[in-house]
Amino acid sequence: MALLSRTLESVWGQRFSDYEVIVVDDGSTDGTSEYLDRFRGRLKLIHQGNAGPGHARNVASENARGEYMAFLDSDDVWFPWSLELYWEIIRTESLPSFIAGKPYCFRDENDLDKVDEAGISVRRFADYLASGDEWRWWGASSFVVRRESFMKVGGFSSEWVNGEDADLALKLGVEPGFVQIAAPATFGYRQHEGSAISDVARTLAGAWLNVRTEKTRGYPGGMVRARGRRRILTRHVRPVTVDCLKKGLWKDAWSLYRATFSWHVELSRAKYITGFPLLALISTFRAIGLEKRRAIGVRANLG
Repeated sequence: MALLSRTLESVWGQRFSDYEVIVVDDGSTDGTSEYLDRFRGRLKLIHQGNAGPGHARNVASENARGEYMAFLDSDDVWFPWSLELYWEIIRTESLPSFIAGKPYCFRDENDLDKVDEAGISVRRFADYLASGDEWRWWGASSFVVRRESFMKVGGFSSEWVNGEDADLALKLGVEPGFVQIAAPATFGYRQHEGSAISDVARTLAGAWLNVRTEKTRGYPGGMVRARGRRRILTRHVRPVTVDCLKKGLWKDAWSLYRATFSWHVELSRAKYITGFPLLALISTFRAIGLEKRRAIGVRANLG
């Protein structure tokens, strides 16, 4: 509850005032709903069964009245200038379809006091697919999307996965106007053990959602923009395969590697193509060594 309270505090601390707040309670059982009831004059509260973040954001979007939607997860925070800056970008950049805010990663709330409102710096692209494979955003809390474009592409996936944000970004791929904010930071991204990204199974499922959708031609741009999509998509897949190896999910790692192998060849990703099998071999040897040490330890204890 403390994290949600801090998030709402940051929303109501905005200098920009022309906005509405919609909160979707995704089947909570910890008193969240009762807590939010006291703020009904300041926000619109919507209840749904436990269906996941993508579905919750879609429900909120269906009830939104504004031309643009800025998403904020319940453990992240905005800075006082966040919405004001987003509005300035919207106004000066010819109504872009998609804006990516800049994160400030923190664990200790005291670190937020170190963030200042630096001069505005942005990177402009014709659309998201034209932005290359550099990491351009950091989760749904960095997303500001024109509602018309959001509804046109079908919003977030309703599958409960980690990676629904990458899926939406790719679906927005050819919508006109993508702007990445390079400075200042527009939201605080809270790093903590209970965050959704720590769920490896859901992260793996999200990677497969991206790969499956690309293979079935579900993302826009056709074959003309295929290379651009795959540059971005493989940028997200590679760390998932490596993380699977580290956690001993070798079969999953290899399956994802094989599924995207031809794309990496097409993109001349020689370092990954050759490096992944080597890393897999090292991980296997380490696991075997660990098992041997455990066996020796057990025998020693029994002896």
